[in-house]
Amino acid sequence: MSSVSAFDGFRNATFTGGEFNTVGGNLHITKNYSGNPPENIHETIKARLSQKLKHIANAHVRTEKVCLEDTRVNIIREISQWILKVDERNPAQICILYGAAGTGKSAICHTIGKRVMDSGELGAFFCFDRNFLAERTPVRALHTIAYDLGQKSPEFGAALLNIIEKEQYLCNSSDVEELWKKLIAKPAGMVDQTRPLIIVIDALDEMGKEGSREMEEKFLSLFLNEGSNLPNNIHILVTSRPESTINEYINLYGLGVWTQDMSDLGKTEEDIKTYVSRRMKFKLDARKCDILAQKAGGYFQWAYTACEALLERKPEIKFESQFKQILSLSCGQNGNLFPLDTLYRSILESIFNFQNVSIMAEYRTIMSLIFAAYQPLSRKSVVELQSAYKRHKQYDKDEDEDDNDEAVLQYLGSLFSGVDNMSTPVQPVHISVRDFLLDEGRSKEYFIDPMEGKRLMAMGTIKVMTEQLHFNMCKLESSHVYNSEVKDLKEKIEENISPVLEYACCWWGNHVYDADFELDSLYVIEHFFNEFSLYWIEVLSLLDLVGLIPKIINKITEWANQEKERISSHHHNFLIIGREILNWIQMFGRMFGESTPHIYLSGLPFIPKKSILQKIYCPRFKTLAELCSGHQSHWPILQTVLMRHEGGIYTVAFSHDGERIVSGSFDSTVRIWNAQTGEEKGKPLKGHTDAVTSVAFSPDGMKIVSGSYDDTVRIWNAQTGEEQGKPLEGHTDWVTSVAFSPNGMEIVSGSYDKTVRIWNAQTGEKQGKLRGHTDRVTSVAFSPDGMKIVSGSFDRTVRIWNAQTGEEQGKPLEGHTDVTSVAFSPDGMKIISGSYDKTVRIWNAQTGEEQGKPLEGHTDWVTSVAFSPDGMKIVSGSYDSTVRIWNAQTGQQEGKPLEEHTDWVTPVAFSPNGMEIVSGSYDSTMGIWNAQTGQQEGKPLEEHTDWVTPVAFSPNGMEIVSGSYDSTMGIWNAQTGQQEGKPLEEHTDRVTSVAFSPNGMEIVSGSYDSTVRIWNAQTVEQEEKPLEGHTDRVTSVAFSPNGMEIVSGSYDKTVRIWDAHIGTEQVNGHSGSVEAVPFSPDGTYIASESHDSLLRISEGSLFTLSFCPQHLKHNLHHSNSSFQHVSLQPDGWIHGLDSSLFLWIPAQYFNGLMMPHMKLLMSSEQPTSLNLSRFVHGKHWHHCYTA
Repeated sequence: MSSVSAFDGFRNATFTGGEFNTVGGNLHITKNYSGNPPENIHETIKARLSQKLKHIANAHVRTEKVCLEDTRVNIIREISQWILKVDERNPAQICILYGAAGTGKSAICHTIGKRVMDSGELGAFFCFDRNFLAERTPVRALHTIAYDLGQKSPEFGAALLNIIEKEQYLCNSSDVEELWKKLIAKPAGMVDQTRPLIIVIDALDEMGKEGSREMEEKFLSLFLNEGSNLPNNIHILVTSRPESTINEYINLYGLGVWTQDMSDLGKTEEDIKTYVSRRMKFKLDARKCDILAQKAGGYFQWAYTACEALLERKPEIKFESQFKQILSLSCGQNGNLFPLDTLYRSILESIFNFQNVSIMAEYRTIMSLIFAAYQPLSRKSVVELQSAYKRHKQYDKDEDEDDNDEAVLQYLGSLFSGVDNMSTPVQPVHISVRDFLLDEGRSKEYFIDPMEGKRLMAMGTIKVMTEQLHFNMCKLESSHVYNSEVKDLKEKIEENISPVLEYACCWWGNHVYDADFELDSLYVIEHFFNEFSLYWIEVLSLLDLVGLIPKIINKITEWANQEKERISSHHHNFLIIGREILNWIQMFGRMFGESTPHIYLSGLPFIPKKSILQKIYCPRFKTLAELCSGHQSHWPILQTVLMRHEGGIYTVAFSHDGERIVSGSFDSTVRIWNAQTGEEKGKPLKGHTDAVTSVAFSPDGMKIVSGSYDDTVRIWNAQTGEEQGKPLEGHTDWVTSVAFSPNGMEIVSGSYDKTVRIWNAQTGEKQGKLRGHTDRVTSVAFSPDGMKIVSGSFDRTVRIWNAQTGEEQGKPLEGHTDVTSVAFSPDGMKIISGSYDKTVRIWNAQTGEEQGKPLEGHTDWVTSVAFSPDGMKIVSGSYDSTVRIWNAQTGQQEGKPLEEHTDWVTPVAFSPNGMEIVSGSYDSTMGIWNAQTGQQEGKPLEEHTDWVTPVAFSPNGMEIVSGSYDSTMGIWNAQTGQQEGKPLEEHTDRVTSVAFSPNGMEIVSGSYDSTVRIWNAQTVEQEEKPLEGHTDRVTSVAFSPNGMEIVSGSYDKTVRIWDAHIGTEQVNGHSGSVEAVPFSPDGTYIASESHDSLLRISEGSLFTLSFCPQHLKHNLHHSNSSFQHVSLQPDGWIHGLDSSLFLWIPAQYFNGLMMPHMKLLMSSEQPTSLNLSRFVHGKHWHHCYTA
């Protein structure tokens, strides 16, 4: 939680019925309350909500859409009176205003919104709009409604902030039901219920792209069903066309809903007459106004469009002529299914002569771009995309080209908004305009072909990027800070990244995928990947949209695969670059989103030597850190290391779309991860009280099931992380394996109680118990068709069961010793099993016969097995700490073992596309491996487990000092064995290491209390205060030969050098606890030994570091350096003393990294050393670009 400067010095603010509390500047709501927080606190709450919620500012009330005064008087009065009803029992809290397109629903809605906004009753307003396909979604709607309510109501805002501060995963959840309950319904209970509030939702039928029918139905049911459970003072007004879904739900929940059909409203014709006479009073007399109003046939949109067309006609068209033309049109009152069509066509005919080939070409180009956009574009952006496409095609520039957009758009104000301003989004004034123009049968010569727009967008967006992208787009000044710490980053983005470039960077992949294949598009895409993809990544980093990169690359890859017959082998280079960018993102994605300069400074040096990215990117950058040794040649098999669990990882699984990984651990938690970037999604799923042994995603990715040593099975919401329902209880011993059925309706579980159980995944009810095993069941799985279940057990058998009847099919499959893991092949024809006998076996799922010989190679128990999605490969994990890949047809091992884990490998799984393997280990990490290359990178690490004995002789051999786990030290006469003086009792935990100074006058000690202490060996008294700085147990201490320095090692992964009289200097280079730290005899070097399997030898003198760009050499003693200390953090960042960002190190290089002043590193990893002599950073970082 970030600090709030507004609370500096403020400690407690008490108000009616509640209390706010701030600790260290942070806001905490410590009591429920019914009164308003102080105004200054509410302003802080509003600002915090603005940062956390993904609200949409432009989906609010639009004053230009309100009804003309003295029109729609009756319905507006009725709705206004309904809003004020807060005390009646069970009044209708929901009003649905529905009617055909053009009947004026939105005008009434915006009029109500404007009135209640002015009077203070507007709680929230959200307008769906098909022109904003990418953002007007149910999730964004709920965020916006919650945000609006929090801005309006102090008590709602405080309660809402309290909820999302505690459950921050909600901000990224897509579960609309959960969001409704947590973001709206729950805080609504805090609101003053004597004051009316209205939530307005306009154009529900125009729900955005995310709004599938299922999502729409869920969203609608929430408002109609759950809306009635809100406090009586909160009302909901909804407008929509009369879709069948809405009618169904009105019938279902009609008791709490007031419905109003627009066709039943009285005085509609009179209101339209009033509207027309007001708009046209200077152009038409009363009689002609009445005639025009009658022509509208009850459709306000018809009247609006006709008036707009008359008022902005082209100069060469006489007013009377256009008026007569409009009156000659047929309209809705004659039974036309599309009453506005004839009017729209008439307007277009008055502007464009469809026989003018040139102007119609411009019309179709501009209109197709407007309709192809995933979000509305300004007139300027549309023109830039059109021009970019023409430059791509190398069209000859017409003399009047710059004015062509004006010729097309200038007189379209009756059909499109935004045409009068270059920076305002251009969009149809009404959904019926879009429907008309995209239907060739209705619009005929004025039809807009969607495919033309997709083709124009595909090439136009790429051309915009190749023309506008460049290095250091926003002129960032320093590499030492996170993007979030750049104070004026928003202004820099607005100044340097044009709206059309931002749009292109986010959507070009979708447009290429949507468009028909063109040969010249290959050359454009190849050119983009070779020359500009690096700067494209930079823009998405600045926009905090790095997560889009894998999605866009995958779109391009999918498009290329569809067109592979037309793409020759000579044009596959861009696909290779795309795949390597994905590898790069998997290694660095999280860091790329944190600090844009480090895309170059940290990302480029570690690109493998033989990578194509190395060849096309790195020659442009000459002043980077250079890997002198340890530079890997190929992309590592281990792509990402996921580190957050606090205990060994027992189980892992991919989601079916391959975008997420779920893991279970001995720390009793379940965690969800982004499979592309390695970032943890949300908070750990907590509920189990013992180790989590098995996890699985449901087929639709919406649920997770987990089994545990606590004997329960639990179901979780995969979006929100909340447990669904109560634990599934019935097993009487550890649950070892769980799985969903292919349809997601059932769950199967196996247990040490020797049974297999089937559960209803929706209700949690038990559906059956399968008995037959005579020892612990360790693994269960459904067949792909859901008709069979396979189980493995310590009774040395594999058994197949009928999933419907629960009966065992055939005889047990025998051959193993204790069976640990089983799985079906994707076609359901084979079963594989792993065992304590160190083998993997393949069985015929129909006959039960073993196929071929056992797969042998592991040197310890096999713990987990899985098929690849195509059934061609098998992966296995073992207690021998390796992962192995096997050919499922021949049984031969493919490549060498994957040897990166440092402890038992427990679960393994393939990604849905078969390209990656994920493994979990008792070393508390998960590895993501490239399943195709099979290339070994490094060897297993071996953990040290022995403790250093805390005894030492004095230099003259006359005395001995000892330390003890009882927290005391003693000094002994080496001749007599007698203790000298009293025990030294200042440490508060185990004493782990002791040493005499060279002159024998002092003793140094280290302890589990995280301190180093210096003692007078003569007086047996502690000298000065303890040396504090370590943040975990100190395990080893030593004096330098001259007695001037002390070195200490600790479980906090640091080696610290102390001036025995002054203070500390820090050497931080280990990723595991440090166990031993002796000096060399001449005091020049220190050797440190650690649980990370490394022996590091470093310079022992106190030092300062200087990596200043102007220094030709690595100056290690420059007193003015900004980096007097550097430390490698667990998240990969090397920090300076002031937490400045120096470099980011990929996990694959952690254990072999040579830190500054280190002379030698002894490890099973190849040492990695960096030459920083030309490395530029900080305010000079941009000099790294030398192209």
